Amino acid sequence: MTLELQTSLSTDSSLDNTSLGSWDFVPELTTTATEPAPPERGNGNSNGDNWERHPQAHRTRTLAPNLTRRSHKKSRGGCYSCKSRKIKCGEQKPACGSCAIKGLNCTYPTEPVKRQSSSSARGNDRTSTTSHTLAVLRRNPTTGPSFSANETAFGSGGGAEGRTFSMLDMRFFHHFLTIAYPHLPVGNDTVWVHEIPQFAERHGYLMHAILSLGASHLSRLTGVDYRRESLVHRGQAIAGLNQALSQWQTARRYGESDAMLAACYALTFQALYMGDGLADFVTMVRGCALTTEKIRHDNSPTAFNLQPDYHLECMAPRLQQLPSVDPRLLEDAGRALDEIRPYMSDTDDDNDRNDHDTELDFHDALVDAVAGLQASPASGYLQFISIYGVWYEMPHDRFKTFLDPDNLVAQLLLAYFVCLQLLMVPLAAHEWPHRADILRVRVLSGTVEWAEAIFDRLEASDLRGLLDWPREIIAIVRAEINGQVLQSTPVLQLHLAENNLSPQSTVLMAL
Repeated sequence: MTLELQTSLSTDSSLDNTSLGSWDFVPELTTTATEPAPPERGNGNSNGDNWERHPQAHRTRTLAPNLTRRSHKKSRGGCYSCKSRKIKCGEQKPACGSCAIKGLNCTYPTEPVKRQSSSSARGNDRTSTTSHTLAVLRRNPTTGPSFSANETAFGSGGGAEGRTFSMLDMRFFHHFLTIAYPHLPVGNDTVWVHEIPQFAERHGYLMHAILSLGASHLSRLTGVDYRRESLVHRGQAIAGLNQALSQWQTARRYGESDAMLAACYALTFQALYMGDGLADFVTMVRGCALTTEKIRHDNSPTAFNLQPDYHLECMAPRLQQLPSVDPRLLEDAGRALDEIRPYMSDTDDDNDRNDHDTELDFHDALVDAVAGLQASPASGYLQFISIYGVWYEMPHDRFKTFLDPDNLVAQLLLAYFVCLQLLMVPLAAHEWPHRADILRVRVLSGTVEWAEAIFDRLEASDLRGLLDWPREIIAIVRAEINGQVLQSTPVLQLHLAENNLSPQSTVLMAL
């Protein structure tokens, strides 16, 4: 909690702090039950006799002495946000205290539900029901419905103006919430499935990023072609994200920084499922790092836990459980990387020298990761995640040159990176131990296509002879994805998870 939020909590006397208490999540306790009056005798009703014969059935009920009723006013006209979260609303206008703290859109019913006398209700049952329904369904005109794609509900720059989301989009949204949401930052799964969908209602580009990820993942998983839908959402997400980043301010409301970072991560993971998404993946990985660093520097309020050491704190108990990688594959990778080094020779041109240094740094990071895996799985894991830092530290001009498709040496190094990333799949699965599922291995086809595209690009160059190791890795992974019998050491090591099939996985297998 930032200093500003702490000050507002202490100075705003109108804020009902009891609305944030744990008692708002349980039914209201009743301390006494009013004893009904006994019926009069002599009216021919036998209930009077029953009253005398069974007086214990009507005795006053009391709670234990240690259970006392908390005096409070029941909230009947609360905002939609508090009702959906099942907490007591302070009913402050224009925004209640709970929504103000969370930075949520606070919307009240436009018309309170009016109580009618029994006599008038008997004559106007149909009218009363209709007016009550309209009062509940009607939203504040300034906010619009939850999934309306107007500018107010989704924010300018989201690219969703004048568009209504379809039922297919709702399927993508559901798929994101249940299966496809990112597992990074590690230890933030709850944020992804609870807070991020709420932020997406106010930030249109985040909703488009969510839908694009859901569409791409579902397409890879089921074989149904949703590429057109995913690319449309991706384009709108990137446009809105760029606008949000260009308007970055130091003081931000709760949720705004999360929306930008969540969109970066969603677009990064979506690139994994795009056959031509390697450059997008590298760019968005760099964007995630830059955005995270900016949030930390500005001390922006965020739902994500972005403490610098939190990733390693979460992974520390799991590092000793990481599986090892086949030594032969690692030895071949080390020899192949040594053969690449002469192609990154020094040059007298300053620009070429800078490019050489960038490629050399990336090459050294790959070598360190292979050497770390040879030492131990834990060491290899730590060395591999440091590879992403090389992209983050590159100056913009060098980074642009590194991703140039005509930079054949960099393309060769990226082919080795892709294959090394596939070798890391059994280890990286421990970042999401409760969600890893071998029946979803087909989503890795996009990553395989990255490498195959590089093979085609380098086929006519002098570097094609250095692709033997990457080609072997890709052939093995292709066979594992297709369920073929392997004649060599597995890369994905799917046998490690065969005993952990979930009922949901069995259903997905039939899709």
